[in-house]
Formats: sequence, C-alpha cells, structure tokens
Amino acid sequence: MRNKVFHILLKFSIFIAILGLGSAQEWSQFRGPGTSGHSPDKGIPETIKKDNIKWSIELPGTGHSSPVLWGDTIFLTVTDKDSSGLRYVMAFSSKDGKEKWRNKQTHQVYKQHRFNNFSSSTPCCDEERVYVAWTSPDGVEALALDHNGKEIWKKKLGKFYAKHGSSASPVLANNTLVIGSHGEQGKSYIVGLDLSNGKEKWKIERESNDKGAYSTPVTRKADDGTEELIFSSTAHGITSIDAANGTVRWEHDAGFSQRCVGGPVISGNTIFVSAGSGSGGKESAVVRVKGKKASVAWEAGLKGLPYVPTGLSFNGMIFLLNDGGIMTCRRASDGKVLWQERVVGAPYSSPILINDKIYCFSKEGDMSVMAASSKLELLDSFKFPEGIYATPAVAGGKLFVRTFSNLYCISK
Repeated sequence: MRNKVFHILLKFSIFIAILGLGSAQEWSQFRGPGTSGHSPDKGIPETIKKDNIKWSIELPGTGHSSPVLWGDTIFLTVTDKDSSGLRYVMAFSSKDGKEKWRNKQTHQVYKQHRFNNFSSSTPCCDEERVYVAWTSPDGVEALALDHNGKEIWKKKLGKFYAKHGSSASPVLANNTLVIGSHGEQGKSYIVGLDLSNGKEKWKIERESNDKGAYSTPVTRKADDGTEELIFSSTAHGITSIDAANGTVRWEHDAGFSQRCVGGPVISGNTIFVSAGSGSGGKESAVVRVKGKKASVAWEAGLKGLPYVPTGLSFNGMIFLLNDGGIMTCRRASDGKVLWQERVVGAPYSSPILINDKIYCFSKEGDMSVMAASSKLELLDSFKFPEGIYATPAVAGGKLFVRTFSNLYCISK
C-alpha cells in the first residue's frame, strides 16, 4: 500500500512539474518557440481597448527587430535616431517598461533597402545570455551579452553583401546558436556556435546568387525525433539541417528565381515556402517529407502568395498572409483553399497565433484578430498611432508590440 501511494505521489509530482514547465514558456527568439509564431497564452484579450494598454515607452531610435523575453526582461535592438553608425542592445522591464540597461555598438553605415533598418535582425536569448547577429560592410558579427548587458564574447563570422541589407535572425536549437548568411557575393554559409564562448561547432558552405536570402529558419521535429532546422533560399530551395552537428539531412531544389524573405510554414510533414519581389510572392514550393526525402505535395499557384510575412499552421491548416493583407487558409494535406479574404492592411509583420486566435498587424498600425478556423471569423480590430513592421512577442499574459518609435504592453 505504501509503495502504491508513493508511485501515485511521484506521478502527481511529475505531472505538476510538467505543467510548471509548460506555463513558464519564454518568447526567446523571432516568432517565439521554434520560430513557429505560436503561443498558448490565455492572458491576451481578443478584443483590445485602450484600457488593455498597460504601458508604452518611447524608444531612443528605430528598428524592425522583434522584442524577445526571458523572465521579466525584454531584449530589443535599436538604431540610434540621432547618431549615424550607432545601435544598441537594450533591456526593459516587462512589468513597467523601464529601461534596465543599454549596450552601445558602433558600425559602418551601408546601403540597404529604404524600408530596411540596421536593427532588423531579432536577437535571441536563454537563461544566461542574449545573442545578436549584426551585419555591416565588415561582414557578419555575432555578439553575446549576459542579462546585465556585459559582453561575454564577440565573433566575426565572414563577409556579407546583399543590396537590400539583411534581416535573417539567429536562432537557438539543440543547445547551439545557429546563424544563416546567404549573401549575393562570395561564399554563403550556415554556422553553429557554442553558446558559452562563440566557438564554431560546425559550418556548412553554401552557394550565393544575386538574390540572397532574408528568411529565418523554422524548427521541425522529424519522424525519427531529430530536431531539424528548415531553411529557405533562392540558391538551395528548401534545406533541412540537424542543428546538433550541422548535417544536411535533405534538400529540395525549388527552382526559385525570386528572393526568399518570409520563412517556411510547417504543418506536420508538409512544408510551404514562397519567394517573391517587389510587392508580393511570385513563386512557391510545397513538399511532403518522409524520412530524409522530400517530394512535391501540391501546387499553390500564384494567387495570394506571401513575400515578406511568414505564415502560420494550426490544426491541419496553413494561414498565409500576403503583402496586400489578404489571408488564404488552405488545408495542409492537399492545398485546398478553405477561404481567402482581406483581413488587414498591407503588412511587413508576420501574423502570430495566440490561444487559437490569429493576430495580424499592418504597416499603417492596424491590428486584426480572427479565429484560426476553416471559416473566416473576424473578432476585433485596433488602431495603433503609428506604423508596425516588427512581429510582436507574447509572454506572461502580455502582448508586446513594437511600432516605429514605441513599445507597447497589452494584457487583460
């Protein structure tokens, strides 16, 4: 009897521990866990009023990078609005928005797209450090700071040039900092760095072309349990990499001639990737993965393809928000269009999924909320006083929205 009670208590303790881990989920990189854009947080209102804005702060500069969080600290990169060649890694309290510290970094000014920014790459963080990948005419540089803003290590990774600048964000996978650099000149590469000291764990040489790549990879759990990172680029199409050792597990030549900006959308073994130019998506590839082989799943056609925003998957559906604000809901198994409607103004920000609801943000500062469903159901809209290019973050019952010059905290 005593043993039976012991085993019951043990199982209960493990269950409680698992619940605790689940509720403590951090938003530690671009689009959150696995860069999937998903959050189970139930503290975010679907109908937002002014009373739901708990605080807002004016930032000391510009940037389109997303906020990331660990505990009660928000990390953000900012380009100084007054001093050319100066940018910061900054930390703020998630409780009241007060600045905790800023780490100043100088850089060479270089030509980029008029809608890009020197602080477009989103940092990532863990319980010990925050990691940043900067680009400049000197090349790509990785930087790690502790949670007090002290520099731990800095490493130059290689040269980089792309006529539009850069925006791909570093990601954390399998205890490795992974940075992909797909430029337009010289050799491109994907590198895995040791978190504690920045030393190279592995490196994959990649081809370059005249389009480069601006997309951030997405994590996928393979059939054999391997944690894969899925990359998209014009030069290589769709690539699966084992983050633990840098092995290329499989690759699909999509035949792209356009530029990859938005990242892959993954629904089980189905992966959607698009490429484009100007104001919209022009090409796409959809593959189904079995083991270490990817084959064409279905054709998406041209209508409604995204270029800049990264889409979402949920309950066997994929939701693609194009650059004109039209969302297409498709069945992932066969690509059937379930609905296609305009849901927001033209976006650069990627939509996020919070507690089975999709939040979209436009370049003009409009926000729309809808059900993640096979039928379109608009739930709410809200207007921020200025434009939004950054993708929001979610943690601790709070939604953090970066506009052109401010950071907002929204909760019930």
